[in-house]
Amino acid sequence: MIELRSKELYADFYENARQPVVALIGGSLKGIAVVSPQLLNYLQEHYSVLVFAYFGVGELPPYLEKIPLEYFINGINQVKTQYDLQDQTVSIIGNSKGGEAALLLTRFINPAVTIACVPSCYVWQGIPHGMASALFPRSSWTINQKEIPFIKFKYDRQIFRDIKNKQYYSIYKKAISGKIDRKAGIDLRQCKGKILLLSAEIDNFWPSKEMCRVIERKPQIDVTHKILDLKGHHFLEYDESIKEIIGFLDETR
Repeated sequence: MIELRSKELYADFYENARQPVVALIGGSLKGIAVVSPQLLNYLQEHYSVLVFAYFGVGELPPYLEKIPLEYFINGINQVKTQYDLQDQTVSIIGNSKGGEAALLLTRFINPAVTIACVPSCYVWQGIPHGMASALFPRSSWTINQKEIPFIKFKYDRQIFRDIKNKQYYSIYKKAISGKIDRKAGIDLRQCKGKILLLSAEIDNFWPSKEMCRVIERKPQIDVTHKILDLKGHHFLEYDESIKEIIGFLDETR
């Protein structure tokens, strides 16, 4: 494993003899994405693996807001150039907020396979890190130094109680219960690769099952959606979701 540690790219890279790149993007926990040994071992056998951090460590942004999508694009291009992988395809696996990023990236790098675990079909505001951040939100992501249109949280007394108790489902559910800015929807029309969506029967973080179903209804997209009988949100670690990821990659290799 090669540790890549700079402002331009903070990641772990597992080189595999010019095999195509799989990029892994974690959720709202800072640092390198946590991946189950079973999944990592499988990926190392068949791919070159790039496991991103994108905030909260090194010289990266301290919080999950206004993360440039170019960070992921340039990071993938960097390892492809450095390790002579220019002619190889790229696949992306993202979990939660990383799934949101993975789906957004389909517009810019045309991945062969995109696997989005418990993802969103919308761009959301960044994760608040104080009252000022909550009241004056920023997008989670930018492109060309411009914030990507996003859905803002709506606060009331119950929402504040839930946040205090580290319960976040209601804040996302409330924000999409009314009229939604169409510009905040993730545009997948240009995606030519295959997409796997994995959602949980019970997701306590945000309504991933409902949001995946929004994507399912979009026309002209090669998408498979599987709802797993899980109560959880860390799909890069659970045995059930790992089996689905590996099975899908086996089918599309």
